[in-house]
Amino acid sequence: MVEFRQQLLLAGTVLQGGRKKAGLQNSGGTGDHTFERRLRLGGPLLKQNIATMVLESPFYGLRRPRLQHGAKLLCVSDLLLLGRVTIEESRGLLHWLEEEAGFGKTGICGLSMGGVHAAMVGSLHPRPIATLPFLAPHSAVVAFCEGVLKYATAWEALREDAEEETGMTLEQAKQRLRSVLSLTDVTRFPVPKNPKAVIFVAATDDGYIPKHSVWELQKAWPGSEVRWVTGGHISSFILHNDAFRKAIVDALGRLQWRVS
Repeated sequence: MVEFRQQLLLAGTVLQGGRKKAGLQNSGGTGDHTFERRLRLGGPLLKQNIATMVLESPFYGLRRPRLQHGAKLLCVSDLLLLGRVTIEESRGLLHWLEEEAGFGKTGICGLSMGGVHAAMVGSLHPRPIATLPFLAPHSAVVAFCEGVLKYATAWEALREDAEEETGMTLEQAKQRLRSVLSLTDVTRFPVPKNPKAVIFVAATDDGYIPKHSVWELQKAWPGSEVRWVTGGHISSFILHNDAFRKAIVDALGRLQWRVS
C-alpha cells in the first residue's frame, strides 16, 4: 500500500483558543518532494489562526515509483494520474477540515503544477473556498508545449512510441501530446462557488508561464483577481513570500464563517 502522508500545522497549543480558525491545504509543485518550502510559507500564518495542511504528492517523495528518477515521470499517463489522485485526495482533506476538524473557513493553494491542481479543486469543491493558484498556467499544454519545459520533454521518445503504433511524425506526436494535455485546461472547469475568493498570483518574468495564460484563467472566472510579483518562476516565490501570504489571508477574508 502506498504510504499516505500529510503534515498539519495544528495543535491545541499553537492555534489560539477561542478564536475562529481557518485551514489551508497547500498542493506541491513540480519537483517538490518535501514539505519544507510549503511549511515555511504557512508557518507565519498561524499567528492569524490559519493552519496549513501539506500533502505529499503522488509520484513524489515516499510515493515515488522505484524506477522513476527524481521528478521525471516515466509516462505521460503518470502526469494525468498524478493530477487526478491529488485532486481527489485534496477534496477529501478539505472535507475533513470542514466536517471533522471544525474549521470555519477553508482554502487551497499551490505553486506551479500545484497551482493548477488548486484551481481544479477550488472549481469542483461543493462549498465556497479560498482558491489560490500561484505561478500557474491555465493548462499543462502551456507548460510542456509552449514554456521552457518544451526543451526538456523527450520528444523523440514520444515520436518513436507513436511511430510504432501509428507511424506518426514528430510534429504529429507533439500535437497528440497537446491534445492529451488539453484535458488539464482549467478554463473548461466550472466557475468556483465564490470567484471573489480566487486570487491568482503571477510573476512578471516567468519563463514557464506566459502572461496570456494567466489572463485566460481570470477571464474564465469573472470576479477573480490577478496579482503580480516581480521575478521569474522561482525567484518571485523566494523573494515575495509575504505577498503570497497576504493573498492567502485576503482570499480567506472574502469568505463567510461557517456555523458548525
